[in-house]
Amino acid sequence: MKVLLCSAGRRVKLVSYFKEELNKIGGMVIAVDCDNKAPALYSADAYEIVPHIEHCEYLQTIKGICKKYQIDAVLSLIDPELSLLASNIHEFEKENIKIIISNKEVVNTCYDKYLTFTFLQENELPCISTYINSEDVEGDLLNGRIRFPLIVKPRKGSASIGIHKVNSLNELNGLFERYKDLIVQPFIDGDEYGVDCYIDLLTKQATNIFIKRKIKMRAGETDKSIAVKDKELMNLVEKLINTLKPIGPVDIDCFKTKAGYIISEINPRFGGGYPHAHELGQNFPGNIINNLKGLSNTPQIGNYEEGSILIKFDSHQIIHEVG
Repeated sequence: MKVLLCSAGRRVKLVSYFKEELNKIGGMVIAVDCDNKAPALYSADAYEIVPHIEHCEYLQTIKGICKKYQIDAVLSLIDPELSLLASNIHEFEKENIKIIISNKEVVNTCYDKYLTFTFLQENELPCISTYINSEDVEGDLLNGRIRFPLIVKPRKGSASIGIHKVNSLNELNGLFERYKDLIVQPFIDGDEYGVDCYIDLLTKQATNIFIKRKIKMRAGETDKSIAVKDKELMNLVEKLINTLKPIGPVDIDCFKTKAGYIISEINPRFGGGYPHAHELGQNFPGNIINNLKGLSNTPQIGNYEEGSILIKFDSHQIIHEVG
């Protein structure tokens, strides 16, 4: 069995987890990235350098790599690539290659933060008020529904890139003049939680739900976290999964406020804080391998040690030759 991880970037541990599980059954993990100095490339069994995902030859290059290595399944680790793969699932299926991804509607709903808001609102799931024009923001500021500070960020963005905290209408209007496709949300004062989920590819049921409270963030990823068990949040996540119907690995961000939990973002892919779940026995790569073998997974929801703390740290590697 051979699995291709696209846009591997800095996800060294995740690539290593796949390598460990696949090597047990004589399989391989192949990593690709457009940056020949992406650290995760050099933790895989094999790697390839590819064009940027927006390049006209990108998809054809991925197909060529699948043919070269006789790939069985493909995953992407970044949000912008998910829509591209979701739109081309059938092309890969013709070659008996499984794209491990939710359907296109789910992917697009999660990537577009305003669509995420409208989906949550329509399904009566607690969410953050989200605006796409400054006039509506000004109106709700005047009637007292929201107040400064506000958070402004790209409607379609990831890794906390392009996020601004604003404290005045001048700042807000300035950003709308400079950039397109922005959303505005009230600043949420509360603890942030991350939930790593796995929805079985065969049964379409959640087999893993791992909750962590984020202690520290860095570059949009969880840097330190503590494992928790919370029935209220568990029930909310189960309701979200049953309503949205994603499959495979899903990363959900929430805030705990005085009024209860609210959902802030949904990422239908591996989250940056996944290593915490994996080290506590929530083995998503193993789940994927089982599903590719035609085996459904035994539910492991809540089956982990509460109170354990994840701490990330920097390491390094010398590369003498790059492709």
